[in-house]
Amino acid sequence: MNERIWDFYGQALVGPVGEGDEVLDPVKFAELIVRECLTVINQPNGVGDDDVIRISDDVKRHFGVEE
Repeated sequence: MNERIWDFYGQALVGPVGEGDEVLDPVKFAELIVRECLTVINQPNGVGDDDVIRISDDVKRHFGVEE
């Protein structure tokens, strides 16, 4: 699995991390992945700016991600 996914997993843990009682916050985990997707979408790639903005807005709206 991509190392970034493991980074997100670690960031989404809640509770006393390192003591075996940590729990994954699935909402936080999903939000981190969606935000990373938006970062990738917004990188320069030769696609017109209007298309990138539209795609980015569509993804945010679809997943309910606030800025």
